[in-house]
Amino acid sequence: MAAAPALNVLAWSLAMNRKTDTPTQLAWEYAIQSIPERGLTDERKASPEELAEIARALDLLACKSLSAAFTIMPTVGGRYHLTGTLRADVIQACVVTLDPVDSAIEEAFDATFWPERDMPAPSGGALDIDEEPDPEPIAAGQIAVGRVVFEHLAAAIDPFPRMPDAALERDTATGAAGTPGTTDSPFAVLANIKPRT
Repeated sequence: MAAAPALNVLAWSLAMNRKTDTPTQLAWEYAIQSIPERGLTDERKASPEELAEIARALDLLACKSLSAAFTIMPTVGGRYHLTGTLRADVIQACVVTLDPVDSAIEEAFDATFWPERDMPAPSGGALDIDEEPDPEPIAAGQIAVGRVVFEHLAAAIDPFPRMPDAALERDTATGAAGTPGTTDSPFAVLANIKPRT
């Protein structure tokens, strides 16, 4: 599955309700003292317990696998830049038949982390989806990689999974006027209205 563009509405909603604690679904944290000046590159794979938590949190039938490869680079003023790619295999329920639907997800992620003292005040008013996402806080000296991975996975999951041949049944046997094979459309109803004389 191709990488989804940036962040969708769910990701923005999560960002707008940012908390300083890491979600229990994926507690991957890195102490800033452990990140060298040249940066840190790592790979993580979710444990069976973490996969079960993710499935429950995202209303999945199952999260079969989740891994992430990423780099954390120090920038200026005690800030850090996180970039990487996550890969996941999930099973969802088809919105039409409720049959299991397998999906392979590959999604790039990108986030900046700032010291809490430098965090900007929450912006009010309408949300501009073209704006850069707000920085993440460095809480208790930790870079919360797991939170970023979890939010991007949530944003990349298809909200309406469907089997390839699944279709909603529609009764076309009898139309509005009782005519076989016609549909109850607004235009069919208008056609049967007789003008006043």
